[in-house]
Amino acid sequence: MRKTTISFVTLLIISGMLVFAWTDELDKYFNRGIEYSNRGEYDKAIEEFMQVIAIDRNYSDAYLGLGIVYVHKGMDKEAVELLKKAIELDPNKEMAYFILARIYEKLEDNKNAIQTWEKFISLNPEERYIKIAEKHLERLKLKR
Repeated sequence: MRKTTISFVTLLIISGMLVFAWTDELDKYFNRGIEYSNRGEYDKAIEEFMQVIAIDRNYSDAYLGLGIVYVHKGMDKEAVELLKKAIELDPNKEMAYFILARIYEKLEDNKNAIQTWEKFISLNPEERYIKIAEKHLERLKLKR
């Protein structure tokens, strides 16, 4: 019994170390993706965010980061899919809704823009962002 307990504890310690290393690796790729994106090195940023997704397909911030990079590259339709994935993984991801609503407006998809702005507001973001969203909503509703 003692040997089984020691083996189990050893296994828990080793698995905990693996999770820590795995998380550290994710953070490294993710942070580099942000750095590259901030410097305008979008192709390198894409590579880093894709590394995160290769390790953890449920890392919502990696999809958000990719979506932002794709917006900068003028690839709005691709960005929409990535932002929707980020929201699917984390339905409270305010920034994803904000960016997605702006893209829908740019694509003149007013129905989805309105729905997305309304969902964004329902998440109770900071007041300054609520005011921005309300201005966009007002403008969109006048177009109806």
